[in-house]
Amino acid sequence: MKKLLVLLCISVLSLSVFAQSEKGHVYLKNGSIIKGKYTYINNGKQLQIESAGNVWIFDAEEVDKIASKHDVKTMFNEEAPKDVKWFFRTEMGVLAGNSDNSQSAPFSISGSANYLVNQNLSVGLGFGVEFLKETYLPVFANFEYRFKKQLSGPYVFLKAGYQVPVEGSNEIYYDVYPVWSSFAPWPGDMGQNGFDSKGGVLLNPGIGYQQMFSTSLGMSFAVGYQFHRLNYDGDNDYSLDIDYNRVTVKIGIIFN
Repeated sequence: MKKLLVLLCISVLSLSVFAQSEKGHVYLKNGSIIKGKYTYINNGKQLQIESAGNVWIFDAEEVDKIASKHDVKTMFNEEAPKDVKWFFRTEMGVLAGNSDNSQSAPFSISGSANYLVNQNLSVGLGFGVEFLKETYLPVFANFEYRFKKQLSGPYVFLKAGYQVPVEGSNEIYYDVYPVWSSFAPWPGDMGQNGFDSKGGVLLNPGIGYQQMFSTSLGMSFAVGYQFHRLNYDGDNDYSLDIDYNRVTVKIGIIFN
């Protein structure tokens, strides 16, 4: 019974020590810096540090300061410098989804400059390149809302803008006629002479998760839904609208 009580006490003390352990950088007064898991022992009189398989014990008086990983300030913290208001997000990924009017997973890359209205909300402007049947330059406004003022956490976003074509149409559509063709003399096959790409609107809402590694660098992963309508013009008042409904999957880099 006594052995059981001793084991129980040791287990409780071990859990207590583990719960109080934190990871960070310990700065000693002699100029040394040790990165690892640290724990105060002996009623706070000493500091035990575990790093790279080694264990050091220092008197509390030898410690200059400790920077916990939770103490890292970023542009999204309440304690962040007030002059840090801008950050940049670069993303790349695919527009996934099969359809009859596009590739199965066109490549997409974009970047945006964003202004922090507060630590939760930011607004910005961005542009990119998307390789659909033709190459397009999406120009958009970017709205983001973060749920946590921490190093990592989820966010929601909305991109709204316009797809600007950078090349002519690469597709020929057959047997498509203007609406008035059923009332006027039959004009012939209007779709064989080619089309002019006019671009179209885009909407891209979604949700993501971001992790900040330092005050000015982080990464993000995001998924969303993208709708864009591409417009084409042809001869004799011919026009064609094609709707795209895609799932966006992107990895991003955050910096300022």
